[in-house]
Amino acid sequence: MTNFNYKRAAEEIAQINAIVQTCPDAVKEKCFELLFGAVFSKLAPAAEPTEEKPAETKEDKPGGDGAQAPPAKKLPSNVLAFTRKYGVSEAELGKLFMLDHEPLLPIYNLPSMTAQAQLYKVMMILLENGLLNNALSAPYPELRDSVKEDGLMDGNFNKTLKRNHELFRGAISEGSITTDGVVELSGAGMQKLADIVKELSQSAG
Repeated sequence: MTNFNYKRAAEEIAQINAIVQTCPDAVKEKCFELLFGAVFSKLAPAAEPTEEKPAETKEDKPGGDGAQAPPAKKLPSNVLAFTRKYGVSEAELGKLFMLDHEPLLPIYNLPSMTAQAQLYKVMMILLENGLLNNALSAPYPELRDSVKEDGLMDGNFNKTLKRNHELFRGAISEGSITTDGVVELSGAGMQKLADIVKELSQSAG
């Protein structure tokens, strides 16, 4: 450990803490563990930066030059189609979810107004399901339970969904909600999701 770079370690921990502060309270501890492990497994003592090593690395690793970083995780086809059609970048998605971590970690912040936060949470769960399962859809109970877990549930939740019924297909309509049905996004819903992704990614910095 003679060559351990304490200054670099302090900088890395400061960056980790900054990211953790953007996470929901429920996942802050797990997020810190994952990031700490990811960073400090690489931050081994830099004891032998000999000239042989880069040559060895290049020859031993197919793909040549930049083979240090693992390949970026490919977006599922339905999410990829969504990003291309509605002009959403992978960088914007990366400000809302830690795409390269298992399990996928949400790191977005919801608006403070309850009704708006409920709608945004529903949209983010649909997007998360797209990233995990290649389907921008979810059973209504999953959406309701996720809103509850975030402490956003109130008596107006169903009214909020029905008021925005044009964004959805399946279980949500203007007059009713099928509580054992599946919720999907309409064309208008896809556009709204793209707008929300851009908005939340901008507020994430």
